[in-house]
Amino acid sequence: MNQLTLDLQASHVNSGTSIPARDRAWPTARGRVLRHPKLHVEETQADVTSYGGLALATGVARALGLPQLLDERLNLLRRQLPYTESDHVLSHVYNLFVGGSCLEDMANLQGSEAVRRMLGACRLPDPTTAGDFLRRFDQTTLDALDEAIDDAQERVWRRRYKKRRQPVAIVDLDSHVREVYGVQKEGADFSHKGTWSYHPLVISLAGTQECLRLINRPGNAPSAEGAVDQLSKLLPRLGKRFRQVIVRGDSAFLNHKILDTCAEADQCFAIVMAGYPNVVDLADKLPETAWQRFEPRVQREPRKKPQRRRRGNLRRRIARRRNKRDMLLLKQWVAEIPYQPSRCKHSYRLIIRRQFIEEVDKQGNLFDLWRYRFALTNLTDRSAEEVLDLTYRRCDQENLIEQLQNGLAGMRMPTGELLSNAAFLCCARLAHNLKSWLAQLALPNEVARWEWKRFRHAFVYVAATVIRRARQTWVRLAAAHRYHGEFAQALSRLQI
Repeated sequence: MNQLTLDLQASHVNSGTSIPARDRAWPTARGRVLRHPKLHVEETQADVTSYGGLALATGVARALGLPQLLDERLNLLRRQLPYTESDHVLSHVYNLFVGGSCLEDMANLQGSEAVRRMLGACRLPDPTTAGDFLRRFDQTTLDALDEAIDDAQERVWRRRYKKRRQPVAIVDLDSHVREVYGVQKEGADFSHKGTWSYHPLVISLAGTQECLRLINRPGNAPSAEGAVDQLSKLLPRLGKRFRQVIVRGDSAFLNHKILDTCAEADQCFAIVMAGYPNVVDLADKLPETAWQRFEPRVQREPRKKPQRRRRGNLRRRIARRRNKRDMLLLKQWVAEIPYQPSRCKHSYRLIIRRQFIEEVDKQGNLFDLWRYRFALTNLTDRSAEEVLDLTYRRCDQENLIEQLQNGLAGMRMPTGELLSNAAFLCCARLAHNLKSWLAQLALPNEVARWEWKRFRHAFVYVAATVIRRARQTWVRLAAAHRYHGEFAQALSRLQI
């Protein structure tokens, strides 16, 4: 693949140089600022693309050796006419990366000479060919594709952390009901919500927003199905890079096999437990001396800045004025006891949070409500309050799933087969991780938490001219782009 070089050219002042907002000129005449002048259009022979940010994606792929990893792991094609396995996989990845929402959107990349030059290709796979490639996958090749992405992830961690083992990795488990509308989708079934859907399993790494697994399953599959097999593969790999691995999940993942898998791998878990009658009975029998006052994390942590004066809870005032049902949490307590779930090999810590709630019903009557929350863990170096904070701080997992579905269009399920859609999910996992890897290797760290819309407007939707000069490929980007400095710096870091 030809080396990509970024060539920043300053635009003429009248065409919009990069000037800070505070220094920009004010109108010279009164009236509307948006004057809507008459525009004239002419053609240019230059190879221009609006996807200049593909230079960053190809830079990550080249720095990590992604094409070589994919070709070594995958063996799907008897004859290469003319594409290899990595060509097909990366075509899907780049299509999702630039905002494609279906297989047909690959034609936008296929028909752009500038994109083909940026990728160092004379041609790109057709959408129908890309769909046919997805239908070649079976379970063995799906596992091989996941292993290739794992190898690339190892290289990212090696470049970022060198030989240092990091202190903690938090692995989040969750599932997502993805409704589909095709009546003949193989593997689709009625979910617990009553919708005709698939039920993917999502395993991610908190903090860096990396997706560790994205497994497609039938719509009627239990939430925890397949989680044990995936954790048995992930925990040894994560244990080599992190000193401690903590697995989190909601009550659907409180499975004795998951707990024992974590314990046997000498790793930790902190999982929400449902309020079963036996554990509620245990909580009711605890003496009052076993309970300690619990304050939320926001109240325990010192405030860095003085808090603004709040106007109060408008929703609560309106609800009570109109006799709507309203609940107000007044006090909380925490306690812990040893507990061994049925069929588990070991005893663990059961953290119990007792809540005192003031409830107003639709008739305006006032009631006192007592409620319990439970969390099961084998963490021994954290207090009960810290375990509760850790267990219930899983909101980012929901944001990641929402971005996989809407920001990346990675859960569109474009084909009619279960395994081919699973292969598409693996490509979506790789496309999503490209943004996280860019944040770890080249871009500012906060980019990992950006939504895909913001990320694309900053680093993907960049007008660029791609030219061949002196046996090199040059990406010519106007200096008026808002993030041209970070763009150039990121590309130079990837080429080291």
